[in-house]
Amino acid sequence: MVDDMTAVQRSPWLAPLRLALGGSGSVLVLVEGTAGLGKSRALHRLSGLPEAAGARPVVWRCGTAQERPETGGGPALLLVDDVHRAAPEETEWLRGVLERPWDGLAAVLAYRPEELGTRGLPLGAPAVSYPPALAVFRHRLRVWSVDRVRRAASEALGERATPEAAARLHVCSGGVPQVVADLLGTLR
Repeated sequence: MVDDMTAVQRSPWLAPLRLALGGSGSVLVLVEGTAGLGKSRALHRLSGLPEAAGARPVVWRCGTAQERPETGGGPALLLVDDVHRAAPEETEWLRGVLERPWDGLAAVLAYRPEELGTRGLPLGAPAVSYPPALAVFRHRLRVWSVDRVRRAASEALGERATPEAAARLHVCSGGVPQVVADLLGTLR
């Protein structure tokens, strides 16, 4: 898929996440978006932050019957994908971690809001009792604008990416980044 971290780089939660990875405070970022908007890719890119090099990476995908990863003190980057698919025991485990965070915890949970069991509550009802020391941010991924699709088309197709072709690509893809990337892949 075409690389697009611009929105993440401008996010108000990136600085607190970096501080937490350095052992100062704890942060939770809730990344929401429909299928194909780049949630999994964003998680992967966050694991490559320079500050993440000194943190323990904890990567987990809900609904895959994986054993729960070990957590504990010290800087840790907890990247959890597909929270909307979490089984009750997975949700309970995540609640426990987030209700008792430690300095150095940087947790990022990605989910599809339309597939949540309880609207607006990624970990279901009742709402999680986040402690005051945990900074909580919500990041909503959006479809791409015509201009963003045009830039992606230019990167992939060069001179063949006319303004008309980019506008048509935007209409055909609905601006969904994964669909844009798939269509551009067939046009190369």
